[in-house]
Amino acid sequence: MAERMTRTGRITALLTATCLAGPVLAQSSSALPSGRSSLSGMNAPVSFTADELTYNKPDNIITASGHVTAIQNGQTLHADKVTINRNTNVVTASGHVVLIQPDGSAIYAKHVVLSDNMKNAVMKFVAARLTDNARIIANGGRRYDGKIDELSKPVYSACDLCKSDPRSPPIWAIRASSATRDLQHKMIEFRNATLLMKGVPVFWLPYLSEPDPSVKRKSGLLIPSAGSTSQLGPFVVLPYYFTLGKSADLTLAPVFATRQGPALKADYREAFNRGTLEVKLSGGRDRGHFGDSIFANGTFDINNAWRTGFSVNRASNPQYLNDFNILPNTSYLESNIYLEGFGRGSYARIDAETYQGLVISVNQSKLPIVGPYAQYHYVSLPDSVLGGTFRVDASAFNVMRNVGTNTRRLAFIPSYSVPFMLPAGITGTARLQLDAAYYNADKLNQQPNNSTTQQASIGRVQPYGAVMLRWPLLRATQHWGSQLIEPIIQFVASPITGISNNNRIPNEDSLDLEFSDANLFSLNRYPGIDRLEGGMRVDYAIHAAWYLPGGMTLDGLIGQSYRFHKDYVYLPASGLQDNISDIVARAVVAPTPWFNIAYRGRLSHKSLGNRMTDLTANFGNHRLEVSGGYLYTNTNPYALYDNLSLGQSPNLNPPPEYFTPRQEATLNLSTHDGPWNFSGGGQRNLRTGQFDEINAAAGWQNNCFGVNIIFYKRFTSFNLDHGSTLVLLQFNFKTLGNVGFNTL
Repeated sequence: MAERMTRTGRITALLTATCLAGPVLAQSSSALPSGRSSLSGMNAPVSFTADELTYNKPDNIITASGHVTAIQNGQTLHADKVTINRNTNVVTASGHVVLIQPDGSAIYAKHVVLSDNMKNAVMKFVAARLTDNARIIANGGRRYDGKIDELSKPVYSACDLCKSDPRSPPIWAIRASSATRDLQHKMIEFRNATLLMKGVPVFWLPYLSEPDPSVKRKSGLLIPSAGSTSQLGPFVVLPYYFTLGKSADLTLAPVFATRQGPALKADYREAFNRGTLEVKLSGGRDRGHFGDSIFANGTFDINNAWRTGFSVNRASNPQYLNDFNILPNTSYLESNIYLEGFGRGSYARIDAETYQGLVISVNQSKLPIVGPYAQYHYVSLPDSVLGGTFRVDASAFNVMRNVGTNTRRLAFIPSYSVPFMLPAGITGTARLQLDAAYYNADKLNQQPNNSTTQQASIGRVQPYGAVMLRWPLLRATQHWGSQLIEPIIQFVASPITGISNNNRIPNEDSLDLEFSDANLFSLNRYPGIDRLEGGMRVDYAIHAAWYLPGGMTLDGLIGQSYRFHKDYVYLPASGLQDNISDIVARAVVAPTPWFNIAYRGRLSHKSLGNRMTDLTANFGNHRLEVSGGYLYTNTNPYALYDNLSLGQSPNLNPPPEYFTPRQEATLNLSTHDGPWNFSGGGQRNLRTGQFDEINAAAGWQNNCFGVNIIFYKRFTSFNLDHGSTLVLLQFNFKTLGNVGFNTL
């Protein structure tokens, strides 16, 4: 005997699966307070809704059809038809079956048989949609205890199907003989897996596993990489990723090669409540010896105002770094430890630094060890009397060398600046500054000073007074934007310093000098205070700008300096040794948002000959971008102190190598067209007529797959290696990772 219960609309029924002999209760949805039971475990009831309900009392079978929804143990079942055998506690669902887990993940099937309170299932024609648009389909599958899905002949992909031809294969897919989805530990394992590209088999693996796309961190074997280099020969890298708690992880990457190795790379990362730690270790056999390296850094907050940190970077030799591509073409490594604090308008730091040279031209014994180096900087709020700002910069350091000058220095630089306004819209700033320093040094007769004096203890105080005036003349129009013409003049007064004491004052922070518009109005144009400019001078410039509607901008400055005395405190060919300085200029031309040119240069005040040119240009938009640069300097500061002999003054008698001009040009372009991108460029030494380096790249990328090929060639020598060539081919599979092949 069968009973049928129907209603206009939907029928809601609450069945307790364990009450096998009890009657069936059918009520309207308004008669049930929630439609779900709060019970769980083996006795958890099934709550479901359906358009039509039929009960076969002799066989104790309930059949629900039409938009059926059943809920049990946190799982939700949707189907066109559901049959419940109350004798066996087996639920059979068919027609557009959807089984939703408590975490929200869903699996689709045409036919499902569920048992053990819907924890176990047998499924036909299975499909599952995962996070990040990943999907997996299979001929069939079984679910065990609601935690494990065993799938037969699955196909997995994270690519969208073609809208015009949904039957065409996706860009990439993984086809396997079987797969296991661990719903509890969020892992997917494939056996006898084949990578398909547009349906064509290209790669086979006996076993492949990956975390569920919803998982951000999961222990497991990462995608191997392989390739060949001239140093290693053919090689393969097999990385394995370990999760160590919620905030730490470790990656181990063994490297196996035919010419060198084996080697092992280990990367450890950990995040703390008040800091971070990262350690990269590596070691292996290289060129008949054991090579190793360590790169570690950490930052830790002590409180809201203070933090400490460190950085350790060491390697057994540069060949090991280059051969295993750990940190190639690096000339030195720096390690330090520091403590720093932040206050209202103030900053303090104390640290110690060491350096390791990695090139033949750098003698390790000549490199400095700095410890300690203390700094303090303070800027006050404007005072209530004059509206002026008080500033203090203080420092103390100790520089030690095995071969070279050892320097101890204390420096104290207070300053005070006051803004003011004159009639006719002239704005001004008055500044007072005192550069005070005490030096204690030994081995001054060694590099980088090469002085005739071996030891010295000397103090120096240099006061500065300056007044800067600006007269901005602004005109605005309705259709032509606004124009600005701004004369600028600065008067600087200070005692004349000369160079007589340079033989006794070590030079640690003023080894380089480049006169330009950037330091035209600086009180001291050296980057530090070990070398100072004194005397009286006038700095003057004209600043002009035109701001047009539509974003067009023209901005430029041209200026010069006049010193009332002449000395040799500045380097030859710097443009500052005469009473009248060289002319410095800058210009920025941006007629449209997609084109701009920036120029910075220096011209001889006598002949207007070019002394320095730094020119950059950018053209294009996202579809096509072109950038170029040109650099010319009449001197080479890098050769200045390397070639000095004992007693030779860089100010009076610099080495000939210093006067070797630098002239180079760069050009880079890139284009994007849909998923395609191309780029290329290079740097050319115009003095030698040879390229320093060239590069090219091409790639294709959509929302699930990408491929890139990169070519790079260096023509200059690094550690007498006569240049190098790199070719890298990289594939990116969404949710799977990267696969790369390279040759060097």
